[in-house]
Amino acid sequence: MASYCKAFVLICLVALLATCTLVASKEFGVVNTVPSAEFEDFIGSPSTLTAVYFYKRRLQRLKHFLESFDAAASFMKLYQVQFGRVNCDIDPVAAYCDKPDVDMSVFAFRNDRVEAKFALDTMYDRDAIASNIFQVLLSSEVPVLQSWIDLSHQQQRYMGDKDIIFSWQKAIGTYQHRVFMEFAFAYGSTYKFVFATNKKVAEEADLRDAKSVKEPAIWVLHCSEEEKTAKTCRQTRFQHSIVLADVLAFVRTLKTPYYVDMPINQEPTPYETMNLHLVYVATDNSNEHEAREVADKLGRALRGQAGVILLNVDTASEITLESLATDTERLREVPVVAVQLYGQESLDQNETAEKPMDTMHFMHHFSEGPLVEDLEVLLSEHRRSTERKKIIQDEDEGFDEPDEEVQDDVVAEAVYRGRYAQLDLTYAPALTDKTFPAMLKEKSLLVVVFYLSWEPRSAAFLSSYSEASLDLKDEPSNSSPLARVACDDWPDVCQLNNVSSYPVTKVYRDGQYLKDYRGMLDTTALVNFVKLLQLPAPVELKTVEEVTNFREHVLSAGATDTAVLGLMGQEDQAEIETFTSAARELQGLFILGLVKDKALAQEVGSMYGSSVPGVVVVKRDDQYQPFKLFSGKIFHKPSLVKFIQLASLPVFPELTPKNFPSFFIQDKPFVILFGGRGEELESVGQIAAAEELPVVFCQMNMVSPASWEQTFSSSMCQMLVFLHWSWSSTRREECLSTLTPMTSQRTR
Repeated sequence: MASYCKAFVLICLVALLATCTLVASKEFGVVNTVPSAEFEDFIGSPSTLTAVYFYKRRLQRLKHFLESFDAAASFMKLYQVQFGRVNCDIDPVAAYCDKPDVDMSVFAFRNDRVEAKFALDTMYDRDAIASNIFQVLLSSEVPVLQSWIDLSHQQQRYMGDKDIIFSWQKAIGTYQHRVFMEFAFAYGSTYKFVFATNKKVAEEADLRDAKSVKEPAIWVLHCSEEEKTAKTCRQTRFQHSIVLADVLAFVRTLKTPYYVDMPINQEPTPYETMNLHLVYVATDNSNEHEAREVADKLGRALRGQAGVILLNVDTASEITLESLATDTERLREVPVVAVQLYGQESLDQNETAEKPMDTMHFMHHFSEGPLVEDLEVLLSEHRRSTERKKIIQDEDEGFDEPDEEVQDDVVAEAVYRGRYAQLDLTYAPALTDKTFPAMLKEKSLLVVVFYLSWEPRSAAFLSSYSEASLDLKDEPSNSSPLARVACDDWPDVCQLNNVSSYPVTKVYRDGQYLKDYRGMLDTTALVNFVKLLQLPAPVELKTVEEVTNFREHVLSAGATDTAVLGLMGQEDQAEIETFTSAARELQGLFILGLVKDKALAQEVGSMYGSSVPGVVVVKRDDQYQPFKLFSGKIFHKPSLVKFIQLASLPVFPELTPKNFPSFFIQDKPFVILFGGRGEELESVGQIAAAEELPVVFCQMNMVSPASWEQTFSSSMCQMLVFLHWSWSSTRREECLSTLTPMTSQRTR
């Protein structure tokens, strides 16, 4: 009996130890367990730094730390930092496991020595762990400054040699500190990184806005461009919050030239993909020398905020000037500086048609006061205005809720169905840091989704992406233009491609980034987008038969509901260039056909009542307005692109969740016909097609009119509702009061 009890106790102990081991292994999904016999080799390995946690007991309050430690281990692999754990219950390392409370700290080893010891209460999440490890890893390369004198010494040391990136941080262990140290690791050979946790260092060094900033901030001290004998370096402050994507974009701008000459033939500038404001220094031949001095001065002062472009109106083509502003005469009032704020299509675009704002329409002659100061005030006011709008938008969206509470049902359903589904991603291969560049060179068209494998929206879209890859498979080559990158496995690839949200799909043409896919995250929309990308932009049409086949084939194929015809003659070179440029910009969304023979263009134009040169948008599913003619200047690309986007929309559609955003973004009142029948539909459709009212006409069918009639009268089911989303409650009441008493009462 005694031997039986001993055996039973032994079995229980083994089971308990096995359970503990399984639990610990689960909580350390990435972190390796280090056997005691291999511990010395592990902490003395060639890796630059080793972080070790000595696991003793399973405490509920440690659960969050264990998960964060595991997440940090996955993240820090990119930086040659290895993480490990020692199980002091099963295979202890006596020199450490015998110490009391050893499991309440994380140890950092370098070359067999304890480099640092961190209390668990300072390692409260992944960012805190990564931040502290970075601090040890870069302790000799990124000094912590104690006074403004230390910063002055750094400037003297690197004067005429290297730029200094200085940051004030509230503390070590924050997200902002982690981001700063991450950039220090990546760009340490290019810039000298230093920081301080005492704000007085920045204030006493007289760094710009140091006394007013409330959150961690970054300054660039441009010491490399100074003479060796200079006392201080010119400075630029990073104007945004310290977020990884924004800091990366800012650092990229530091290597751009101070200014560039306006390219000929509308070629892109170095600022094209940097989300910068653009400052144009307009001049003629007689003022060019002075203008170059001004452009150089502005480029230095506005580094990181705006790109500066020198525009010589004597040499620039009319097409170039028209692409910049509809009022080209103002550009000719040289010498003058004009600003195109980020997001504007042209220099003279106002924020609203009703209330033009000076900050959106800025012209400044060289002789009009302090130019740099005025520009900085303009950009600062615009930034504050943008931030206020974002705050209001966030407040309107309500309090933050867990993802599962706010995701669409479609996403939830897709994730639920996909939990056990095996996706066929044969034709959307996974790319790495090695295969991504190779694939760019191999394929003339490459569409890549960047995603997180654990993120619900990514999981939902990956199912559609798999189906799309099968639809797009090319039989001869047995491949598709689709590929994918898991950003949790290859964050460096995602960072290099400016990925800041997930999932995001990017298009590359001939090895160069072309555009982001911004359509619906479903199979059909993606397949149609890629099919349109595979077609020429524009398609050249040389006969009436080709025009007819183009129109009928495009609309019947189903990839798009819109065919766009450009009707030009050989002599209309400006219009042809602009139309071609618009076709490339809209590639993937629309297909544009171009006629370059005047006689043929006139023959086709007569079918639609179009003059030559002219543009016709033909719509498949718009019975009330089957086509629309462009009446603006064809050589002004922004106007042409906007026309095509709006003209492609039906004038009296059925309102659905899919098409609602396209109409809502127009910021117009909605006129909705509920439950209309043939005669009502035809009448309202004709009014909509006339486009005499600045409203959006649409219709909504009643699934069960009988159920609606219990609440509303039959006349109410077919009445027009004219309520603007931005109207005040008083104005809505005034509008409703014009209805019949019965209708008004029921509507309220």
